[in-house]
Amino acid sequence: MAVHKKDFRVKLSLFFVLAAALLLSAARLALFLLNRDFFASLSGAELFSAFCNGFRFDFAVIALFMGPVIFLLNLPFKSPRWVKWWTGVWLAEWIVMAGFLIGDLIYFPKVNRHIAEEIIQLTNDWGFILSYMLTQTWLPLFLLLGLFGVAVWGFSRFTDKHYQARSWGIGKNAGLLLGIVALCVLGIRGHLGGGKSLGVADVYNYTSSPAGSVLTLNGVFTAYQVGRKGMVDVKNPYPPEQAVQKAQEQFVSRDEKLPDVNYPLMRQRSPAAKSEKQYNVLIVLLEGWHPYYVDGLSHHNFGVTPVFDQIIKDGVVFTNAYAVGQRSIVGFGAVFAGLPWVPGLPSFGYGLELAALSPMPRHFSEAGYYTFFAQTSHRSSYRLCALASYLGAQESYGWEDIPQLLPYKEEAPFGYDYDLMMFAADKIKNRPNPHFMGMLFTGITHEPFASTLPQFDKYPYDSWEHGFLNTLSFADWSIGELLKRAKEDGWLDNTIFVFVADHTSGGPADDSLQNHFRIPLVIYAPGLLQPRRVEHIVSQTDLIPTLYRLTGLNPVYTAFGRDMFEAVPGRTALVSDGFNVGLVTEKGEIRYGGGKVISSKAYADDFDAEQTEEHLLALDKAASYLLNNNRWYNPAFDAPDKEKNEH
Repeated sequence: MAVHKKDFRVKLSLFFVLAAALLLSAARLALFLLNRDFFASLSGAELFSAFCNGFRFDFAVIALFMGPVIFLLNLPFKSPRWVKWWTGVWLAEWIVMAGFLIGDLIYFPKVNRHIAEEIIQLTNDWGFILSYMLTQTWLPLFLLLGLFGVAVWGFSRFTDKHYQARSWGIGKNAGLLLGIVALCVLGIRGHLGGGKSLGVADVYNYTSSPAGSVLTLNGVFTAYQVGRKGMVDVKNPYPPEQAVQKAQEQFVSRDEKLPDVNYPLMRQRSPAAKSEKQYNVLIVLLEGWHPYYVDGLSHHNFGVTPVFDQIIKDGVVFTNAYAVGQRSIVGFGAVFAGLPWVPGLPSFGYGLELAALSPMPRHFSEAGYYTFFAQTSHRSSYRLCALASYLGAQESYGWEDIPQLLPYKEEAPFGYDYDLMMFAADKIKNRPNPHFMGMLFTGITHEPFASTLPQFDKYPYDSWEHGFLNTLSFADWSIGELLKRAKEDGWLDNTIFVFVADHTSGGPADDSLQNHFRIPLVIYAPGLLQPRRVEHIVSQTDLIPTLYRLTGLNPVYTAFGRDMFEAVPGRTALVSDGFNVGLVTEKGEIRYGGGKVISSKAYADDFDAEQTEEHLLALDKAASYLLNNNRWYNPAFDAPDKEKNEH
């Protein structure tokens, strides 16, 4: 029986679009089904809107990435190889998109949003990506690659059997190609009128809630939009100078002066304070700790933080402390450089450092301290070692420099906290100067969670939460071993320990800013501070002015915060989750994005949402304006002849 051959490229093009649309819709449906608690607040109408308007963002992705392939496929070439080649390219795009969407589904529960600025950091850490794919996601990777191979083989045979090039004239071919171009342009722009092409912020034209926005968007669109710019577009009409004035009112203390009007948040205490005793400082940045899992903060009984629970009892615990963002690099910038992070700014290490920043480690170095940074992960991870050196740390260390001390059951992708603690203790013991300022960044609580030693596997590895709790148990013990070394080596009572999380991980299914951004933060200083609980709001960006006051260091500095011990009225915490910016106050919280308020929650009856929105816009504008215009810090004040580090 003779096989009827024909040119099926137009039908194949329609299939390409339909298959990609079904993939993106299936990912949206899977996102909804796997995270029902997060989307529980959406009404039926909102769910319908999210799925319908989601096609707009899906088609933008299809037009952008697959449109050129469809255009080239339909060029008037007659060879079957032409059809096979471009079909193979499309299949590769479809497989890559499927893999990315699977990764987005895995990532989403951790921060309740799609991949965005993370794509910038991931593209600079291919070693970790390949290792993670081959060890943690090998099964879906194997299935996708198998599907790709079978599809290419099957289509090649089908083309050989059924394809014959069409014999259209120039006009018909040109009309088809122009139609494809027109549809691609329409898809990318997302509308027929003037103005910019479809962007992330446009999602708020169709929804007014964070849950609705993430269900409408897809991870491929968000990652591309942010990745190509290194930031997101923002809409904040607040006047910059008024914004700066409001920031000064919140952050500049009464005993601080402003030495340069061109740098309105740069300040110095006046008159200079003198310290009778010089204290060491050790900051421990805790990877992904959530107060929910710390029994001393949540009053649960997970039973994995006995050391930290005792530190809470013996130290100054800030029960209302907040992270600036939901990424480690953001927490690093906030803790060690006093930096906020809001939409419209590049990430620290990927452009933000081009503005002159206040160098906290350098200030301690110039005051005679030995300063160092060490992290459990590799030196290249997030470029943190390079950034610590940029901020003035005399020495920076990563996994490559830290000896493995124990026979661990599994290799942890981000290193071992105990090894880091002992490495730091050795550095401190052999320090070249009498006093030190150390910065440590832990990693064992970063997934994928590795089994360390048998005694810390308190739960079966059958869920994310149980894996996290097991590594948290090891991390807690490691902190205890650090304090033992500090006592044995004689620097416990003369040291200010700061234990602060970089961001949260896990926790209850609650979309509030309080749940997503509230972190453990304890200052433990046995020889200086009496134990107590501080209930007012503080932020990671408040740490630098706090440490300067506790140590008596008095440099000219800039930070988006003030001393955490100042119980002044109106304290707030500015937070950002990628596309949106939020403000937590004593009376309520508000989230803003796309030019409007997208959620608010009152903690007290007299919460003023309108006033809180204005305050949020002012702080957001002040942060972006000063950093984008390089008016954050004047490096001329780093000069040795400036009397800035008086003790």
